[in-house]
Amino acid sequence: MQSQVSSTNSFVRSGQIARSFFIFTFLIVTVSFLLNWTVPYAQGLPLLWQTLVHYDPANYQHLIVHLTYLPRLTVAILCGFSLAVAGAVMQFVLRNPIASPTTLGVASGAELGMVLGILLLPVSVSVPSFIPAFLGGSLATALVFLLSAKRGFAPVHMVLAGMVISLFFGSINTMLLLLHEQKLSSVFIWGAGTLNQNGWATVQTLLPMTLLPLAALLLLQRPLASLQLGEGVASSLGVNVKQVKVLCLGLAIFMTATVVSEVGLIGFVGIVAPAIARMIGARKLYQHLLNSGLVGALMLLLADLLIQPFSGVGGEMLPTGAMTALIGSPFLLWLLRRKTLQSELRAREEGVPHYHHRDFSKTVWPLAVIALICLVLAVTVGQSQQGWAFSLSEHLWEYRIPRVLVALLAGIGLALAGTIIQRVTTNPMASPEVLGISSGAALALVIGALLGVSVERHEQVLLGTAGAMVATGVIWLMGKKHKFAPTQTLLTGIALSAGLDAFLRIAMSSGQDNVRALLTWLSGSTYLVSVQDVVLLAVGVGILLIVTLSLSRWIDLIGLGEVSAASVGLDCRRVRQVLLLLVAALTTLCTIVIGPLSFVGLLAPHMARTLNQYSAHKQLIVASLLGGCLMVIADWIGRNLWFPWQFPAGLLASVIGGGYFLYLMRK
Repeated sequence: MQSQVSSTNSFVRSGQIARSFFIFTFLIVTVSFLLNWTVPYAQGLPLLWQTLVHYDPANYQHLIVHLTYLPRLTVAILCGFSLAVAGAVMQFVLRNPIASPTTLGVASGAELGMVLGILLLPVSVSVPSFIPAFLGGSLATALVFLLSAKRGFAPVHMVLAGMVISLFFGSINTMLLLLHEQKLSSVFIWGAGTLNQNGWATVQTLLPMTLLPLAALLLLQRPLASLQLGEGVASSLGVNVKQVKVLCLGLAIFMTATVVSEVGLIGFVGIVAPAIARMIGARKLYQHLLNSGLVGALMLLLADLLIQPFSGVGGEMLPTGAMTALIGSPFLLWLLRRKTLQSELRAREEGVPHYHHRDFSKTVWPLAVIALICLVLAVTVGQSQQGWAFSLSEHLWEYRIPRVLVALLAGIGLALAGTIIQRVTTNPMASPEVLGISSGAALALVIGALLGVSVERHEQVLLGTAGAMVATGVIWLMGKKHKFAPTQTLLTGIALSAGLDAFLRIAMSSGQDNVRALLTWLSGSTYLVSVQDVVLLAVGVGILLIVTLSLSRWIDLIGLGEVSAASVGLDCRRVRQVLLLLVAALTTLCTIVIGPLSFVGLLAPHMARTLNQYSAHKQLIVASLLGGCLMVIADWIGRNLWFPWQFPAGLLASVIGGGYFLYLMRK
């Protein structure tokens, strides 16, 4: 019997060795083939070998390989290693399999620091680009820690805080890019994650800033590994849990900020590489960290080698960071489909709610009056070449009325969609923007615009509807397995949005003439709306508003949970399908006219609840009025405050809404 067991074990080990040997051989052959394909001057591996072994500075081919090609490969290896190790540490500390460096907002904070450094620092002052980018990343991280401190750095709360900060900082970045387009044109490519090099300076910066934090993490592996036993057991062993967590997260963030400041935003390596390393089956923590680093280095190296032959086709340069996001987004969706997050990852336990009822009529009528006043002032008051003026000119009305009405109707539609999706998922953080539904519609429209397909309005409607329906279908399929768990639904939307962001960065770094128009539309612009857009939104949002209000009883019941709703005879599956279709239709209508970037769908339902409107029917009406007012005010501010420059209404709504939502999370 014992001999049979030993023979079985030896057979399993031999199978594992054979499989590992096959994978290793396949990777060696693949890397060799790609190296032979991408070496400059089409001379393949012989030129690479001669440059490494018999380097001749007088040979221009050796010089190009030595100063551009080899540094680029080395930077890819170092960046992939650093991001993967940082992701592994964050996932281990937060006990969250989808945590990553970008989850905590470090990347967007570093980009904001880089932009502010370019704008504010005098040309005569020579400051390394690493410093402002690192300070920006540190600021984002400090905000995440500040927002999460009252919850004991609860994992999901940190992820949500990082997501909102990323959206908030991203809106500020976009606003600055619109205002200083010429001065910040290089940020488009840098922000997409480009690995192009002109020497070994970046390698000299990255190498010590990768090895030193890695050494510190390896020294901390014993107290860090004790967290696997639980915080209570770790504390009983004499480990200061909070200090260890903060120190390890700080080291991971330092590695991330270093990479981002040098080469830009490279997404998903910190999620994918640790997941693959877990599949390899390393038992000890230091083995997992090193395996994650090696997988991340190989992953980014392969992605860069694959993209190099296509860079420069048509004059554009494809950013490696955007391509890793395109690869990583489907992987994250697969991981979320496969993985069920544990219940203790909730940010906090739900307390007993305290309701303070307020008379509905005393709330809705003042809001209606405020909305009417906002409409009148937005049409009649504004800046011109002569300064501020109150005007009843028909010429101005023809220009302003379509913009104001589109902003109002889009705000109403997004507020309705946000209220429905928050109640369906019982997740107060959900919204059309966060869940990726608007990203799906926008992605379809962007692809259509780049291919020259979406020219007419009806074609845009069809493309946007198809994109939103695909995104809704993905959310539905993902949520079906996990019964629409709030965390799973939220993270699915983040993965979908990341795919759109990758395409946008590729488009913005392509150098094409329509980049400016795409950026403006994606920021929530009402610049070029027409009467046809007003009619489209008025009819569509009006019909969907009536349908939504008629289904308010369903929305009330589905918010009680599946068990309670089913006990009164509600078909929860069918109701969720209908309501998700409503959300997709509302989001598509608003996205094709005003763009995908807006916090209105997230903010308006919260504001309605602060006005003590809890039933679905009342919350839908109040949230619609609030959403319309927010968009009208944002459009008016963007049109007048920086005159003659104009900022998109959706972008300003994101900045205002992001700041307000950070305040709500702190409370």
